[in-house]
Amino acid sequence: MKNWCLGVDLCDDYSQISYYNRKTASAEAVAAGQDDRFCLIPTILCKKKGADQWYIGQDAYHHALNGEGVIIDNLISMAVKSGTATVEDRKYTALELLERYIGKLLAMILEDEDSRIIQLVFTVQKLEPGLMDLLVNVGDRLHISRDAIHIVSHSEAYLYYVLSHNGNRPQNASCLFDLSESGFHYYEMRMVRNQKPQVIEGVHEELEEGFSLDILEYESGMKLADTIVCACAQRLMGKKVIHSVYLTGKGFEQTEWAQNFLKMVCAGRKVYAGQNLFAQGAAFIAWDHTRAQSAYPYICLCEGRISSSITMEVTRQGKTCQLVIASAGSNWYESRADVELIVDEEDEIQFQVQTIGVPGRKTQTVSLQAFPKRPPKTTRLELVFAFVGENSLMVRVIDRGFGEIFPSSKKEIKEYFTL
Repeated sequence: MKNWCLGVDLCDDYSQISYYNRKTASAEAVAAGQDDRFCLIPTILCKKKGADQWYIGQDAYHHALNGEGVIIDNLISMAVKSGTATVEDRKYTALELLERYIGKLLAMILEDEDSRIIQLVFTVQKLEPGLMDLLVNVGDRLHISRDAIHIVSHSEAYLYYVLSHNGNRPQNASCLFDLSESGFHYYEMRMVRNQKPQVIEGVHEELEEGFSLDILEYESGMKLADTIVCACAQRLMGKKVIHSVYLTGKGFEQTEWAQNFLKMVCAGRKVYAGQNLFAQGAAFIAWDHTRAQSAYPYICLCEGRISSSITMEVTRQGKTCQLVIASAGSNWYESRADVELIVDEEDEIQFQVQTIGVPGRKTQTVSLQAFPKRPPKTTRLELVFAFVGENSLMVRVIDRGFGEIFPSSKKEIKEYFTL
């Protein structure tokens, strides 16, 4: 049986898929068809007229041009907005459409019944909770274990791509320019000094200077585009010590138009241009999830990761100890803790927040005044900690009572904290 660790980059214009190759310890791109150049797969669907038959990517374009169906595009934006599309008088939800697209995408690599996905990491430009929920539901409908599905930002996929090509060791700072029809994005990886374990930070900026790639078809447009990206590089890189520069996205598939930009970024630096960077980074993350111990012993701080550790001081078997609720560098979407406590005359719950790079710990409290007054050690509480964003924590406290003697009041408290 073939066990696959897959990384899938989902964008409105193009999607890409990579797998981790255990023999070569590398991530490899999956192309649509026999031509390895076609690893950029258009994120579109086409339904064949009068039949429940669907096509994706270039096949979708081909059948639509032949008048055999209608193109459905902007699937990721539709998913973020929980939108719908009507085809042949039937309304399809974003979930149904995304399931069809991703199912066809994964079928490109699942060759036979003996193939199975053991880890699947989606990477997206922006971590929208609605989209993330939808991707998990798509996995359910495709019969992929929920524990096998993870969703990360492009920032995180970029960090793991760079680390994996440096022997899993952080080295000098690097940056990435991503130019596509959907925008112009800048990423930077840097090490946070004097932290143990080592902290690696990923910074992302969506640039206002984005432009339509159509202008690259004309000489005057190419000159304008070169001027724009040069100005951005000068502003963003400035006097920073950056040793490696990565270029990706449809806009950098050809670089003849960006001669002045290349001259600038190549001065004293290594420059790499290519597609599938985010999908390959996601594939490395997928492989790492199969390991008992991570091959990347660092705290990664980037979009999708929390920058604070959360602890509670509790008494267990007569000894005071620190109960870890969440650790800095954890994926906020997957970080959740469910704790049961018996309180002893306390009228509030306290927990401590320690943010990386910020001295000291901050104490947060949740008042228990709304719960019934009971004798000491006869109130059992359930505490649920869940993140609703990188810096937003929800704490839910539920009165579970104390057996038949003090039944539950069925009251609960819910509070939100900004970390």
